[in-house]
Amino acid sequence: MTNKYYAISPNDCLDLSFEQSFGMLKQILPETLLKTALDISKPYPVVKNTNWSQSAKIVGINPRITKTYWGIVKYAMTFPENAIHIMPLWETGDGSLYVQNSWDLNTDFFDNDLAAMGFDTIESQLKLIINILHALGKIVGFDALPHVDNFSEITILNPRLFEWIRLNDEKTSQVFGLDYNLIYEQVENCIIDYLSAPKNLFCLSEDERKTIVFPANINKFERRMELRKAIRDGGFEPIPVVEHAPMRPVLFDKIEYSHQDNWAVFKVENKSYNAKIIGSVTPYKWYKISPDGYPVKNAVEHKTWEYFTDKIYKFQEEYNFDFLRADMAHNQISQSHNEEKEYNSLELWRCLKEKIQQSKPDFATLAEAFYNTYYIDALTDMQNKGFDIVLGDMNFKYIDENYFNWINDFLNPFRENFKFHPCVAVFTNDGDLPENNQYFKSIKNNKIRYFISLFLNLPSYMGIGYETRNPEPRLPQEFSNKYIKKQNENYAFGTNLELFEFINQMRGFYVNYKHIIENNELNLINSENKSSLIWSYLNGDEIQLLFVAKLDETTHPDISDDFRQAYCCADCCIYEAKKLLC
Repeated sequence: MTNKYYAISPNDCLDLSFEQSFGMLKQILPETLLKTALDISKPYPVVKNTNWSQSAKIVGINPRITKTYWGIVKYAMTFPENAIHIMPLWETGDGSLYVQNSWDLNTDFFDNDLAAMGFDTIESQLKLIINILHALGKIVGFDALPHVDNFSEITILNPRLFEWIRLNDEKTSQVFGLDYNLIYEQVENCIIDYLSAPKNLFCLSEDERKTIVFPANINKFERRMELRKAIRDGGFEPIPVVEHAPMRPVLFDKIEYSHQDNWAVFKVENKSYNAKIIGSVTPYKWYKISPDGYPVKNAVEHKTWEYFTDKIYKFQEEYNFDFLRADMAHNQISQSHNEEKEYNSLELWRCLKEKIQQSKPDFATLAEAFYNTYYIDALTDMQNKGFDIVLGDMNFKYIDENYFNWINDFLNPFRENFKFHPCVAVFTNDGDLPENNQYFKSIKNNKIRYFISLFLNLPSYMGIGYETRNPEPRLPQEFSNKYIKKQNENYAFGTNLELFEFINQMRGFYVNYKHIIENNELNLINSENKSSLIWSYLNGDEIQLLFVAKLDETTHPDISDDFRQAYCCADCCIYEAKKLLC
């Protein structure tokens, strides 16, 4: 394990040749550690405490931006932050990383240079890079998706795990009065009839079903499209994900047509103004469905839970991940949507984490969730689900007095009342859209965002590309959200050297102060005019470090002679207790 890194920009590091980057890796990893990492027959031993998530500094990586698995290693050598979240790694349906097709790894990230070294399968390459990331001192997480492409291999091989509706013969309206919990049987019959498959097809194991439905000698995509047509010709449609569930019931609206394709459109009657239907993905069916289209309280679909938790458990175990990001965790149908009491055994994400922790006690979960009140108090919901970190929406807030008030709330009521830790989110790749650029137009404020996220001992999250992001992107490919889907053009990193130089300077301080930040008590100091956020780290009653983030350049707190100014500019200041220098 090492704390060394190279202060070079993401763009420059990804432009390095394999030989250059591997040579740089050998410079910062002792030979014994590198040799251990290169042996993928066993996972690299990771030493960390069980409460690491309380102050994890997470960097999010879209592998479409790094291009290959080795690109992730190149980028990881450029920062001292201790945790990495890798966006979804499975084979996709429509090209979006978040539209999972199967449990096979996505071959788009295969690296030819690693293959030349003997790591010639996508599985061996993923094991290798996670070993190396662990050797670099990084904690590594993956994205867990509670939904799939609506006609994915997973859906076709497991119709009973999903919720279906049936249309009339004309495909103009939905047929009501059916048992939503049994429609899957008719879907199974469609598949059996189309393939002339054995009648007991869906009594076989998933691997056995796959050899019949998707044999090795056929084009898997074409087979999927054939089966999609057969199922839809039979009048069956899987329901889509509705953001901000439990907006119900999800009802068929119409079929829309283009010159190339057609697809089902759905509507939701019980729908808030900001909810949206995501038609390309379908959720797993976690609970039985009532005749009026609502999940039935306490009626868990045990086979669905067992299937999903087993798949995620085995994926984590195979590749030695340290945490997962629960995608759309705010949207997950759960017992929290019924009552505000705690249901330890009836929350999917909690059950999944506890299952993994039986063999990996320090495993943690990061919720992609917000603090809005959609159905119940979201804080209760997050606690019920057993999350360790909640990503939140700090990256969608302006840097102003309200932002500082949010930090105050994070550091006080949260710590006293909740078991999870709110995240100081700086910037996320999936949220990097033109309409969100309003929050990132000021270089000064972008510095403050990073400064607070790095030096508060709360978890933080920053997506790849923030370091050099231009305050006014001019090209579509400067927005990293675009790279959730496949693109012909490479992601265009920004050229913001002012922000990059500031971030690297702060990283240098962070490496020097990390042991103080993680091992001493944080004390928030109220600013009289609310235009500054001031905090310190205490050893007993003695201040070790003092940090100041300023909205107003005229604001400058009185600092005693016991402190030395380590860094100070118009926006951010760091002061050291002089006794630290002795």
